Amino acid sequence: MGQTSVETAPWHSLSVDEVLEKLGSSLRGLSEEEAERRLQAYGPNILEAKRRHPALIFARQFTNALILILVAASVISGFLGELLDAALILAVVFVMGVMGFVQEYRAERALQELRKLASPTAKVIRGGVTKVVEASRLVPGDIVLVEEGDRVPADLRLVLSDNLEVDESSLTGESAPVQKDHEQVLPPETPLGDRANMAFMGTTVVRGRGRGVVVATGPRTLLGGITRAVEEAEEQPTPLEVELEDLGRKVGFVILGISGVVFATTLLVEKTSLLTALLVAIALAVAAVPEGLPAIATGLLAIGARKMAEKKALVRRLAAVEALGSVNVICTDKTGTVTRGEMMVKYLWTTGGEFEFTGEGFRVEGEARPITRDADDRLLEKVGELALAHTAYTIDVAGLESLATRKSPTELAVFVMGVKVVGPGRVGEVKEKYRLVSENPFDRFRKMRSTVHEHNGGLVSVVTGAPEVVLKNSAGILRPSGEEAITPLDVETVMKRIEYYSSQGFRVLSIAYKRLSGEGDDPENGLVFVGLMAIIDPPREGVREAVEEAKRMGVRTVMVTGDHKLTAMAVARMIGLEVGEDNVLEGWQLDRMSDEELARVVDKVSVYARVTPEHKLRIVRALKKRGYRVAMTGDGVNDAPALKEADVGVAMGVRGTDVAKEVSQLVLLDDNYATIVEAIKMGRWIYENLKKPISYLLSCNLGEVSSVFGAELLGLPYILEPVHLLWINVTTDAFPALALGLEPPEPGLYTRPPRPRGARLVTGKKLLYYTLTGVVIAAFAIGLFAQSLSKGLEYARTVAFTTIALSEFGRAMASRSERHSLFRLAWNKWLPPALLASLGLQLIVLYTPLSSLFRVVPLGPVELAVIAFLPSAAIILIDEVRKKVWVYD
Repeated sequence: MGQTSVETAPWHSLSVDEVLEKLGSSLRGLSEEEAERRLQAYGPNILEAKRRHPALIFARQFTNALILILVAASVISGFLGELLDAALILAVVFVMGVMGFVQEYRAERALQELRKLASPTAKVIRGGVTKVVEASRLVPGDIVLVEEGDRVPADLRLVLSDNLEVDESSLTGESAPVQKDHEQVLPPETPLGDRANMAFMGTTVVRGRGRGVVVATGPRTLLGGITRAVEEAEEQPTPLEVELEDLGRKVGFVILGISGVVFATTLLVEKTSLLTALLVAIALAVAAVPEGLPAIATGLLAIGARKMAEKKALVRRLAAVEALGSVNVICTDKTGTVTRGEMMVKYLWTTGGEFEFTGEGFRVEGEARPITRDADDRLLEKVGELALAHTAYTIDVAGLESLATRKSPTELAVFVMGVKVVGPGRVGEVKEKYRLVSENPFDRFRKMRSTVHEHNGGLVSVVTGAPEVVLKNSAGILRPSGEEAITPLDVETVMKRIEYYSSQGFRVLSIAYKRLSGEGDDPENGLVFVGLMAIIDPPREGVREAVEEAKRMGVRTVMVTGDHKLTAMAVARMIGLEVGEDNVLEGWQLDRMSDEELARVVDKVSVYARVTPEHKLRIVRALKKRGYRVAMTGDGVNDAPALKEADVGVAMGVRGTDVAKEVSQLVLLDDNYATIVEAIKMGRWIYENLKKPISYLLSCNLGEVSSVFGAELLGLPYILEPVHLLWINVTTDAFPALALGLEPPEPGLYTRPPRPRGARLVTGKKLLYYTLTGVVIAAFAIGLFAQSLSKGLEYARTVAFTTIALSEFGRAMASRSERHSLFRLAWNKWLPPALLASLGLQLIVLYTPLSSLFRVVPLGPVELAVIAFLPSAAIILIDEVRKKVWVYD
């Protein structure tokens, strides 16, 4: 036996004997000696996750271009003796690094969570003896026993299945448990969700028992393959990170160019000392670098993250807050995301009419609504009582949801339907009316389940099961007028209804009963047919409205699920998606497509059904290749690679696995699809508000650059000390910038289409206007500086320093909107106190002992008033004119 053959064999397409022969095993299992040998060959049955050292994560925070420029400036300042400048710069850089490290370090725990999905122990047959071993010591060829409640410890080819059902939703996304049959031999191309003779690591047995031979362990399992996919999937930078990095590079080129020119001019033309030339060049570099921009952006994203948490959306990666605003496609899993992941009887058909049930999943809140004129409440009441009686165990209505992972979801759905019909208060009464005597569980051969009850002094059986089988075993049918013999026309009518429900994606279950003549009477033959129950995992309440709102915002919703095509289409129609044969793709079709072919059709596909984790990854990549910005929502292990690959990964907080949560950037605390739309709206608002402080800070910094460079070109003394520029950039600018990030939403914000992938926060047109604004600021600063030189260089620098600081207040008012007049905007309660705080900081420098540290002198009230009013008024006036004639966004 070779290791390669174990990894590549299509086990589901081989018979039990062929599998055992290929693995060199038998139904008596391996010997302990052989198991130990194979353990050495294949390694332990665990999932290893790559880890990055915390030091490397911390170091990664300082690779941004703007950060590197700041670090370089601080080092040079330190060498030149400007220790205050160096200390301030490094403090800002360190705080930003710590914030980024905390966010990223938490995400590194994602792959470790995959280990928790494996069982710590397993029941195994070795040498014909059943024993319990550590699951990590399982090897290919071992015979493993599983039963209800067990987590499957490795990938198994089943050799025995006794009413075995396995919940595979964490791998396939299919909501209903999969009924297993070890005797089947399937084609090699059989989709994952249809491999009824296999059981996979990390899934859960919900009914019955079985045995299987281990065909894959650890990293070779399906779950192990997902682990590798998560490791290999590149976590994409968000649009904001891309733009800030791009901005940093551009600023770096500008700094190098202008600083080089100024340094050479100062040293060679003006014949100043090397130290003076370096100080002027550093001053210009500090003026050009928006030191506060990364910190301001981080602060605004943190505020946005807190607001999203109030909307039940927990942010794990700050930059994802802004990224949501650019999303134009939501790839959503069906089970547990659009739906609750719980089965529910949606329709009931009887000879006395049809009823529709409201509510969600296993919640008993809801009612039966007649949808046909002939709907008869007497038959409805009968079905309700039979449904409650048929539940073989006593259920506390308040604790239904806790049973979802331990009991048959079909039985729970039937029980909940009964509660909705008779009312929660009558459950005990009905149970007393139908005392349980015996139960005959469902199996794949009979395709029925029956219970026998004492009722009105006699015995009665209640049967549910496959409608064709129940119908075949029925001698009568219940009508509003009572029991009657079933006729061929009745059979034809029922069969048509079965076909209709099935074509709509529903799982159809029949219910019938029989009055028994005695204990020897067959409880499953000679039945009285009562009705059909159409069962489905229904959409959550509010999802349809959320999909419609997303559509108005220009955001497509695409369902990506492991469920059957018809079921997926039925749910898609329920939430308002337009689906037909031409815009639905199945996994087998994806397998036959190249990546290029898939990219050509993703524009029109609304539903992907029967997909695997690899398919989801391909779909996300194809959408991104077409220029879409993709949000991928999910809750299972199967979603992890696509969550990581998407522009924004969104996990479910309640039902989601730890893997999905840790890999994602956002976690929905209420698992409600509507929360995604709210988060997108919040993301748009945050993006718009990020533009405002960026606009404000860049135009201010260009004003500083123009002032320093302009004074140098005019042959004036260098106009500002580096510490002046650093003080403006890091302190007096900070409060107005943060306040601009809290602007109320602008009119029409949520009806605009999402911004395209090529959109930029800073465009050429915007940069041109920022430069014009900077020149206006510089004109006032240089003019007042030159006029004040007669009173001394220190006084003139104080005037220029204060002019730049206070003129930026006018720029803050002008930055409140790129398109709407300042006088038509809603009131921003945060901006006035922010401007007052900045003014206070500037006055502290001028009129306290700090003035000697900053090398400035006090100014008179008249000078201060002129400096505060004239530049700001000019900037506001220019911007109001610009908005009338030139909206540049």
